[in-house]
Amino acid sequence: MKHPSTAIISAVILVLFLLPYIWKLKEIGLLVVLCIGLFLVVYDFYINSRQKVKREAQHASYESEST
Repeated sequence: MKHPSTAIISAVILVLFLLPYIWKLKEIGLLVVLCIGLFLVVYDFYINSRQKVKREAQHASYESEST
């Protein structure tokens, strides 16, 4: 996603959608699967935001070398 606000909003909506299922779920196996899925969403957002910062810093260093 190009804008981090869009990624944050979509992650929050997904968490809010799955929260009632997690709250009422009594089977441990399904609860673990849902929690792992939510963790992967948060982890993906974190990794993508870190890579974007690194790419911008690398791009800035290329611009300073070329001038």
